[in-house]
Amino acid sequence: MTATDKPFVAHAQLHRLCCDYKDSRQPSGNRSRARWELYLVVYNTPEVWPAETWPVSQRHQPPTAAERTEALARLGYAPAPGAEWTWQESEEPAYHGHPSGVSFLGTIDVVPLHQEQAAEGGAR
Repeated sequence: MTATDKPFVAHAQLHRLCCDYKDSRQPSGNRSRARWELYLVVYNTPEVWPAETWPVSQRHQPPTAAERTEALARLGYAPAPGAEWTWQESEEPAYHGHPSGVSFLGTIDVVPLHQEQAAEGGAR
């Protein structure tokens, strides 16, 4: 594997899972099981991307900036210096046994925690 083939993370994304499709092999399409998920986009790997999900009870409220930063830290990352969340809105396709809806996708550039700490002058 060359240096350019190594897996690497450049950003994280936040989206709202539309239903329970990740919970079972046969999802019901139950939208009351929707929840927010933050995941690291890992290039050059077939592996499942690391992710954090919020409880179904919080499905109607997007995670706050602080909650997203805490989730990133649990995954070993932090927002890149000066990075801000960007948001996209799109219509999700009709699948998983329910009608289409609106999807929001948040993206932010990230760095490994040890790089962010070094940029700030050392570990905290």
